[in-house]
Amino acid sequence: MAFDYKIENDIAVITFDDGKVNAVGFTLIEQINNALDDAQENAKAVVLHGGEGKFCGGFDLSVMKSGDADKQHALVQAGAELIVRLYSYPLPVIAAAEGHSIAMGAILLMASDLRIGKDADTKYGLNETAIGMVLPPFGMELAKARLVNTSQTEALLFSRIFEGKEAVKAGFIDAAVAQEAVLPTAMSYAEKLKMLPRDAFATSKLKLRGDTIEKMQA
Repeated sequence: MAFDYKIENDIAVITFDDGKVNAVGFTLIEQINNALDDAQENAKAVVLHGGEGKFCGGFDLSVMKSGDADKQHALVQAGAELIVRLYSYPLPVIAAAEGHSIAMGAILLMASDLRIGKDADTKYGLNETAIGMVLPPFGMELAKARLVNTSQTEALLFSRIFEGKEAVKAGFIDAAVAQEAVLPTAMSYAEKLKMLPRDAFATSKLKLRGDTIEKMQA
């Protein structure tokens, strides 16, 4: 996994790119958490970037299909803790998704404060029902908070996958732009959001999301 972390003009840019689908495994979770630790001390906003032409296809299938229940539980728990951390993070978090964002990838988007995605030929959604799974509380409660009411049945029960501007209407992303504009647009928003007073932003975020965060941790 190619992982890059840098700070540009007080914006922490976290880029994860494994050359495939950016599966979420133990290593990636640790790398993102380490970057968030540093950003909390040295930056004023965070941009999550899945690299060129991609974002995240979900949890690492080598673990999820391994038959090792303890390892599977540990990975899902580590993922849940990362999602709760992002959703309650004291700095603005902007996601730059140049490609498909499915399952855990869609959850990463919903945990971010502002989501910029690709406008065409890109899939966003929660496919858990379709593959015989039930979304855990951290994902279900987050989806109920971030997706529009009229799309929740399709997204959560029918496993509908949304594309481009449909994903904006559903609530998976906030803007759909051409692929080459995804990261620049995310960085532009980060430049604006980094100006918000940190303490007021962090306190307001917790007040706004406190009830959902409590349910996510159930």
